[in-house]
Amino acid sequence: MNDQAQRLRELAVDQQLSSPRKETGAGSVRRAKNAPQSISVTSGKGGVGKTNCALFLATAFAAMKKRVLLLDADLGLANVHILMGIAPRKTIADVVAGTCRINEVVTTTPGGFDIIPGASGLEKMAILDRGRLELLQREFRRLETRYDLLLVDTGAGIGTAVTQFASGTDLTLVVITPEPTSLADAYAMVKVLSERTDHPIGIVVNMAVSDREGSEIFDRLNALVVKFLKRSLEHYCTLPQYREVGQYVRKQRLLLLEKSNTVFSRRIYQLAARIAGSGTPVKSGFFDRLVQGMRNK
Repeated sequence: MNDQAQRLRELAVDQQLSSPRKETGAGSVRRAKNAPQSISVTSGKGGVGKTNCALFLATAFAAMKKRVLLLDADLGLANVHILMGIAPRKTIADVVAGTCRINEVVTTTPGGFDIIPGASGLEKMAILDRGRLELLQREFRRLETRYDLLLVDTGAGIGTAVTQFASGTDLTLVVITPEPTSLADAYAMVKVLSERTDHPIGIVVNMAVSDREGSEIFDRLNALVVKFLKRSLEHYCTLPQYREVGQYVRKQRLLLLEKSNTVFSRRIYQLAARIAGSGTPVKSGFFDRLVQGMRNK
């Protein structure tokens, strides 16, 4: 396992060095003090590989020596810890209930990144009183200072909780597949997000037969968004069909640690390097924005 992890780090560094970095101009918004870059991974429908993409990215970021926190924000269907065979003693629901501190919930994974396991109790955050919200805000703010990157794995669909999490990050990645239903649901997701925020929305086409198919699917979605929503999307990545993804899910093991030199894995490294080198401005911490949104409801 150590040799595999070392190989993963070497590949990640190669991708980081070869990936062009965007320079920020003098008038660009600078990163808020101690606030990590936040990225939400979401989808218009289930079954498109959203949570796997979040796990793959977290593993790749960790291999790049980034301090990474993955928040499982899939209300009621939290499964990040399950996919890695981890049985956490406490979840975010315990923090919401006030029975433990946030640092007691954070769990380190074999991939070298930390997770906050999710639970259905997270829904209670929407009805907390002002005092509890402010307490949680302080807890989360202290936690954020430990990390370079915060990944948020949202639920699927366009429900309020999902879009609240997805719109609160600096960048949203919408995972789609070539299926017509995925395309339609992705458009609905982009439409709702566009009503809530103007931050960048990137598209990851998963399970594509070829790069050409991935480009065609993105172009179809982007054409609809440009025509009817008057904005444009970015094609961040096309991930090819790879049957071993399902096999590793069933084994509850991290594919990137054991299959680091495949085309599929290299695409993940490239995606991670692009995000890490994007210079996305961070105006404030993710949890500050999340709690503020709940307070304003």
